[in-house]
Amino acid sequence: MQDDGQYLLDYFGFRRNPFAPTADPAFFYATRGHKECLFRLWRSIDERHGIAIVLGHYGTGKTTLLRKLITGMRQNGDQYNTAVIGSPIPSWTSFSLLESIVTQFGVQRPERSFSEYMDALYRYLMQNRKRVNTLIIDDAQNLNKRGQLELLRLVQNLETSQHKLINLVLFAQLEWIPVLRAAPNFAQRVNLTSTLELLNEESTRELINFRMRQAGASERMPYFEDIAMRLIHAYAGGSPRVTVSLCRNALLLAAQIKTRRIGRQIIVHTIEKTTLPDPDGERRIEAIEDTSVDEAIGAETPASTGILHAGIAPDRAYGSNNRDRANSLLRRVVERRSPTEPLSPTKRG
Repeated sequence: MQDDGQYLLDYFGFRRNPFAPTADPAFFYATRGHKECLFRLWRSIDERHGIAIVLGHYGTGKTTLLRKLITGMRQNGDQYNTAVIGSPIPSWTSFSLLESIVTQFGVQRPERSFSEYMDALYRYLMQNRKRVNTLIIDDAQNLNKRGQLELLRLVQNLETSQHKLINLVLFAQLEWIPVLRAAPNFAQRVNLTSTLELLNEESTRELINFRMRQAGASERMPYFEDIAMRLIHAYAGGSPRVTVSLCRNALLLAAQIKTRRIGRQIIVHTIEKTTLPDPDGERRIEAIEDTSVDEAIGAETPASTGILHAGIAPDRAYGSNNRDRANSLLRRVVERRSPTEPLSPTKRG
């Protein structure tokens, strides 16, 4: 049996999965906010300004932005010397954090004492002062203890008379803001804070189309109808991660029922069967449908989707009985697929 990723490649003619769940820099769609953030980060790093913080909701592209930054640094290893802590453990002591920093920079470990570790790190940074030394930490919201932030402050204080010996670039969720406010001795040393915003509807459309082009669009590529794009944006609430997940599961369902048109019924069915219950997201779906019923019906007839039988009108509202009838019809189509084809996406309990 083919795996889901290969099944999508074969059916739609993609070279790569356009909606894979990994933060691949090749699929990084840079909104205006992302571009501005990346520009400011590079400026802060190159000028050795010290501490830069990138904040954002879950799934707004922080990790992808981080990987884009790291890729650029590693392509210029003569200029940049970079260490990365992927996800610090909340229970770390300040000494544990220092040990991790020393390890990630490849510093030979001294005897086990705080002062000796700091001295070893200082000597290492001085030896590499002609390069731009940068420590990048993802999921920095895990650093919620005063001692951890105090350690970062001490590390950032290592400097020459001309510039800082080390930059700190911290990617964190918005929940970290109260922690920063409670540690003014650290927060006042932050040179740059950039907050990534959620996608608007136009950017959601551009993200979906961009990723399909990057995956190698062909004449067999799927087509997302206007109402599908609107429903995806409404349910995802502008989250790139949720958007990508919805598109991935919608394409799998479309391939299973042999259609390249991603319309209303496929998106509603995908939400119903592949996501956790989300009352807020479902209310946003209902709001979209309440204001665009006529548009949805006119844009997606039984003939255009290849899903509903002739004479059966699309359901008019996400929460209606007609929705259940449409889902039932989708299930029947899926069940008629050959048993050797991939199963439908994981169903909710």
